[in-house]
Amino acid sequence: MISNIKLNNNTCTWIGIGIDLPKQSGVYRDVVMFNKLLVKNYGIKKDFYPHLNIYDLSVPKENLKAIIEKLKAFVSTQKSFKIKTKKINFFPFGIVFLEVQKSKQLELLHKNIVKGIVALKGECIDKDYLSLNRKYTKRQKELLMRYGNPFVFDQFQPHITIGNIFDKKQLKNICKELNLQLKPQEFEIESIHITVENNGLKTTKKIKLINI
Repeated sequence: MISNIKLNNNTCTWIGIGIDLPKQSGVYRDVVMFNKLLVKNYGIKKDFYPHLNIYDLSVPKENLKAIIEKLKAFVSTQKSFKIKTKKINFFPFGIVFLEVQKSKQLELLHKNIVKGIVALKGECIDKDYLSLNRKYTKRQKELLMRYGNPFVFDQFQPHITIGNIFDKKQLKNICKELNLQLKPQEFEIESIHITVENNGLKTTKKIKLINI
């Protein structure tokens, strides 16, 4: 069972690969505004980095340099493209997020990054994905064991996290409230970033995409 997996936190570290939101875009302003509302009205944590998650997982610390170099090499060949947002939604374990419309370009970017990085995953699985409040389908459990993340490939749900709500009963009402203020938008991605957690501290490297 997934809950019985033993982790060696001394040899593994978390990384997150995502798409930056252009600070001049309307979607960036909306997401920041919604996050501030949740901080004010629901007491969520203020730690916030607006982005669209592509792939996050735990990896062996000794593989970090190789992973970063591989990501740089891949991203250097990628052209920028546009992304459309949809509506505010939530994951049952407490995450409120802005849905992003799927597209062939976005899904291909996701698949290529996962396939390129997974060879360097080792035996690591992030502790957050093993939390008891996470419920997975059989398919998602298989993906978690193989790729270190249950939401890849056909389970990939592109989204921009707004906040983590502690009172799960409020999730539907919060989404309803935020959707009244939301206007779906389109923006062009400019860069990919990789965030690395080391001893509780997170550092982020940005990698520019080639313009169209």
